[in-house]
Amino acid sequence: MRIALCQQKRHRSALTQGELKEWLWTTHGVCVTQATISLTLKRNDELLAMAADTNVAPPRLALRTRQAVQYPQMELALKRWFLE
Repeated sequence: MRIALCQQKRHRSALTQGELKEWLWTTHGVCVTQATISLTLKRNDELLAMAADTNVAPPRLALRTRQAVQYPQMELALKRWFLE
C-alpha cells in the first residue's frame, strides 16, 4: 500500500497529503493520518527502489527502521532456530 501511495503521488504530483489520505480511504479502505503519509513520502525513492528490486522480499518493505543489532550472532542463531 505504501508503494501504491508513492506511485500515486508520482503520477499525480499535484495531490496534497490530505487528498492522498482521501485516496487511500476510497481506494484501499485504509484510514491513515497525514503524518503517516508525510513519513511515507519522505521514503518515496527508497520504497520505489525496493519495490523495483526483485531480490527484496515483500515483508522487507514493511520495515521502518534499520537499527544495528547488538548481538548479531545471537540474532542469527535465533533466526535459524525459528526457521527450523
